[in-house]
Amino acid sequence: MGRNEPCWCLSGDKWKKCHMDREAMEPFSPFEVEADWRRRGKRGYCSHSLDGTGCADGISGSHTVQRRGGLAAIAEGKSLVLTVKPQSMRAMIDHDGRPPPVAIGTGKASVFPGFCGRHDGAVFKPIEGSDVALDADDALLFGFRATAYERFTKAVQVENTRLQRQMDRGQPLAVQERIQRHLHLTLAGARRSLAETDAVMGEYRARLASGDRVGLHHRAFRFDGLLPLVVAGGFMPELAIDGTRLQHLARGDAAFDQLTLTITSYAGRSVAVFAWIGSHDGASAAYVEAFDAVSDADKADAVVQLAFEQLENIYLRPSWWNGLPMAQRDDLQRRVRAGAAMNPRTSGSYVPNRPPLATAAVVERTRG
Repeated sequence: MGRNEPCWCLSGDKWKKCHMDREAMEPFSPFEVEADWRRRGKRGYCSHSLDGTGCADGISGSHTVQRRGGLAAIAEGKSLVLTVKPQSMRAMIDHDGRPPPVAIGTGKASVFPGFCGRHDGAVFKPIEGSDVALDADDALLFGFRATAYERFTKAVQVENTRLQRQMDRGQPLAVQERIQRHLHLTLAGARRSLAETDAVMGEYRARLASGDRVGLHHRAFRFDGLLPLVVAGGFMPELAIDGTRLQHLARGDAAFDQLTLTITSYAGRSVAVFAWIGSHDGASAAYVEAFDAVSDADKADAVVQLAFEQLENIYLRPSWWNGLPMAQRDDLQRRVRAGAAMNPRTSGSYVPNRPPLATAAVVERTRG
């Protein structure tokens, strides 16, 4: 093809600046991806005011789950919890893509550079205290913070995927084509996911500014004891816990329902808060209804299972994880990777664990 023609890989660059002589280039190292991911993961912004309006005190290391109460309640030893997030490419390689949870201090756990110091302190103060009402105002804050975290990680993924398009350096043309085809689809999906999460973020910011709660929905549960994990994040519900198909994530151009889940604790009792903005009877509502249909005796076990299935911003009590039977640990590690190309989600319905992953009774539920 001509030197100045658009490259066949659909990058948008001219061939001479893209794939011309790519097979003769120095081979790509996967550690370049890791280094880029870490750099981008440190470049923050304020999710409350993307243009900096009203921001002050620099970009802070914001906790998606409050350090005091939530993280501290499950920490052991020298304020340590376990994280399921892979900490390095080397760990992925050494454990064949299935690295075990590793210890992390509560000062670093659940942190991302997603808010300035002023907004991180002022906006979330109502859910950083000794207790919460689990009403719509609290749900808005839990949902906003979880969505802000998801938006940040998706933005890093989009930019990092651009670098991954260099992974075919030094490879023959046939291999280049396979890699570029896969990454073109990956980047398209990441961009769409980011755009939709941006739209949801806008809805949360508008409600924070106006006080209007129309279109905001939540379902919250308080347990009589402490669950062995804390969680904060969002996902697009595809399969309900009873196996019902809710939406096809790779089809059509309609916006996907997005749902957030936060599990944290106050005064030694865990709370699980689902929040979403949109339809009262869409995919998110159906997902939560299916969870609520699980018997109260099994809800603690079920919410731990679905947290691993849907999210990765999860932190664990070390002794709980280490005390689980190996079969349950293997199942939870499989669930963390569910949804990936090589590990699609299945439509199997929820089956209570025996012994259960956690035991605690529901003592309060709110909805709105």
